[in-house]
Amino acid sequence: MGLPFALALSSGWGCYLGVTADASEAGDDEAEADGESGDTDGGEGGEGLMPSSIPDPLVARLTDRQYRFTVLDLFGEELTEQELDWLPRDVPIEGDYATSVEAQGFNAQYVLGYAYIARGLTARLDLEEVQERFADCVGVDQACLEAFVDGLGRRMHRRPLEASERAVYLELAAAIMDEPEAGDDDVRAGLVQAFLQAPQFLYRVEPETDGEPGELRRLDGFELASRLSYFLWQSTPDDALLDAAAGSGGDGAYDPELFTAEIERMIQDPKFARARTQFWGDYSLASTSSFGSTDPQLIEELRASLMATLDHISGVDAEPQPLTAVFDGQELLMTPAVAEMAGAESVGPGMQVYDVALAEERLGVVTHPAFLAAIGTTSFVGRGVFMSSRLLCQRTGPPPSGFSEQIENTAAATEEMTPREASEFRFGLDEICLSCHVQFEPISYGFERYDIQGRFALTDDEGRPLYSHGVLPEWSGRPEISFENAPDLLGQLAEQDSLYRCFVDNMSEFGTGHQARWGGDALPDALASFEAEGLTFEALVRAIAAGEQMTYIRNAEAP
Repeated sequence: MGLPFALALSSGWGCYLGVTADASEAGDDEAEADGESGDTDGGEGGEGLMPSSIPDPLVARLTDRQYRFTVLDLFGEELTEQELDWLPRDVPIEGDYATSVEAQGFNAQYVLGYAYIARGLTARLDLEEVQERFADCVGVDQACLEAFVDGLGRRMHRRPLEASERAVYLELAAAIMDEPEAGDDDVRAGLVQAFLQAPQFLYRVEPETDGEPGELRRLDGFELASRLSYFLWQSTPDDALLDAAAGSGGDGAYDPELFTAEIERMIQDPKFARARTQFWGDYSLASTSSFGSTDPQLIEELRASLMATLDHISGVDAEPQPLTAVFDGQELLMTPAVAEMAGAESVGPGMQVYDVALAEERLGVVTHPAFLAAIGTTSFVGRGVFMSSRLLCQRTGPPPSGFSEQIENTAAATEEMTPREASEFRFGLDEICLSCHVQFEPISYGFERYDIQGRFALTDDEGRPLYSHGVLPEWSGRPEISFENAPDLLGQLAEQDSLYRCFVDNMSEFGTGHQARWGGDALPDALASFEAEGLTFEALVRAIAAGEQMTYIRNAEAP
């Protein structure tokens, strides 16, 4: 009975979801995005914010991992492999994060998958225990059913139910009870299945039409609690967070002091490890990469080594380091097999900490064999696009029209060239191609001596010499950098303030689901907080969690 009810419950939402799921306009121009033009009135409480700094509203669907963790935290049940297979995977694409709202899709497979999971999950649950936990009573009398709907609804809608929503669920319970052979568990199962398939559960719904279109509105406590929990826990708010969201008056009014304390509590909770793992997995592509190998054991060792190194920098097993260690860190965590790929002699079995001085041409996480293998290419273009976008936040626009034909012509002309010779050839093409390639290819020059799995070599497979020198052009205040090799390049980059801003960009996109926008004071304030607190991973997370881009929404036209 779950699927028909879910469809009935969602009737009337189709236009709403269709409007808010539209991609935002192609984007503000560079001046607006940098806060050089536009209205500076941020609406109530929004001094210093510009409308251009807050993206167009989009309904954020729970990612496959968020859905899985939400079910686990609500019901104590892990989804089975078959159930997980019903849901398409949300993965980082073209520099975005798995949490990026603009990249999300929805189709019939989701509808069928959610229905399949709802039936399978309720069949495994002790439904009496579920009712007792959320309602503090057991039974299908009116009072207990109302308590069950209210308690379960508060957790699954992540706010108190509206009167009309409450009435729909109670009508469903009554309809099931009227069936001749329906028992108490049928009523409980029907309610749980209905909540599991409700748009208000599957999407993080924020009423973006509650105000003048284009103006900024501060989120209420419940909306912000949901944003924060899916950022910091990749899951639903718990009772304590919802209590804080209700505020002292119980009406959901925003209380910054309460949320400051809740952010800290959430970071100290073991569930915070989910966000850290998801962020670093997407940042480095470790979450989805095959690492240029078909050996399952090596793939897992590379993944584990890279993630352990990033956790090490984050302070999981030692003192947290400034995130510049991604570029100039002195320690890599590796297994013996991965250490061999790095050109280092094993210091012992299992995962060990290696001083970069023990390995060939290594500095920071970027030269970890697993990081280079995760990218899965030695192409100057492929490595350059990813590294310039992810590490330097130099985003390029779409390629010009006719680029496919240009690629074919260039490939034919450079077939016998080394990668560097081919790159230099591309720099000699017409200006429209040069303007992009000169942005992302130069960083690859420092990594020419690393193969697809991050091994270091002075010559390629044909015995031709490989080089590692180059010049990284100036960019948005960063000076031109001449370098002799990858460690030299990374060491110089680690001294640039632009790296701090790029980390803020990355965490802002991961946490909010939107590309970072620097209009007004929101992200500059986050940057200042990140720097003041030592540039650590937790300092970065706190800065984004408490920032105004997390706490505001831009009102949209009503459908």
